[in-house]
Amino acid sequence: MTVPNTVDILDVAPQQVPEFIRSHADARTLSRLVRRLNAELLEGDEADRDLAAAALNHLGLGDQVGP
Repeated sequence: MTVPNTVDILDVAPQQVPEFIRSHADARTLSRLVRRLNAELLEGDEADRDLAAAALNHLGLGDQVGP
């Protein structure tokens, strides 16, 4: 299984996110996917950072700051 790009991740329907995560975990590509998104978040230009943050949030893996 190939690691999807950020736009492909954002195109996953919300109800399909659990299956998307499960299939990538089973295929052992989930950690590469998250690692790449984190790298884009930390090292990319503003547009890349925004897309990476949106993709992580879409997957339910974004930073959640609470009170």
